[in-house]
Amino acid sequence: MGCLNRIGCGVLLIATGAAGYAYRDAWIPRVKRIVAAEAPPTTAAWAPITTTAGARAKARVATMQKRGGPSEVSMTASEFAAYVLGNALGDVARRDTATQAVVEKGMLYIRTSIRLADIGGRDALGPLGRLLNDEEPLLVGGTLTMVRPGLAQYRLKEVALRDIEVPRPVVGSLVKRWSPAKGTDSLATDGLPVELPSNVVDLRLVDGKVTLYKKAP
Repeated sequence: MGCLNRIGCGVLLIATGAAGYAYRDAWIPRVKRIVAAEAPPTTAAWAPITTTAGARAKARVATMQKRGGPSEVSMTASEFAAYVLGNALGDVARRDTATQAVVEKGMLYIRTSIRLADIGGRDALGPLGRLLNDEEPLLVGGTLTMVRPGLAQYRLKEVALRDIEVPRPVVGSLVKRWSPAKGTDSLATDGLPVELPSNVVDLRLVDGKVTLYKKAP
């Protein structure tokens, strides 16, 4: 009977697997909807992250360093992202000319594309990896908070591949892969370091822009 039971269980598993494969077009979209990330709407003011945008941001930040310079400067999401991408997510976005950014509801979002091999391959993503191709659209969204003067952190609150949310434990692994050595600074497990001029003491995401504030003289 034990043998018959094992055979029966084997047949049941095979039948279940076959049914799952046959109806994959029906259940996979449902699974994706359950774990779908809440990305900004398509009407959001996405703008490309370019070297030109980075140069504009660098010039504005430089004015804060001058004697009598402004106490604060504002820039668009794409300008700020271009300014700091060398230190956070730079390797991810460097080769994709379609990389874009937007500030929405107090979060900085960046979208680009990525090779799964660049983040440890399918195995690094667990069961999610089985649903993905070798290269997929990547969306990251997070808050910006100061750690100390001259250093902020980009805390990843949303990470999605092809609009499928990446599990939080995996996000921590991705942060370690993307982040340079953190030194003695205490960053959150989901935080990427964002280096700023040493006199920048605060930053805020308001009205679709990123504003930096320097220490009062």
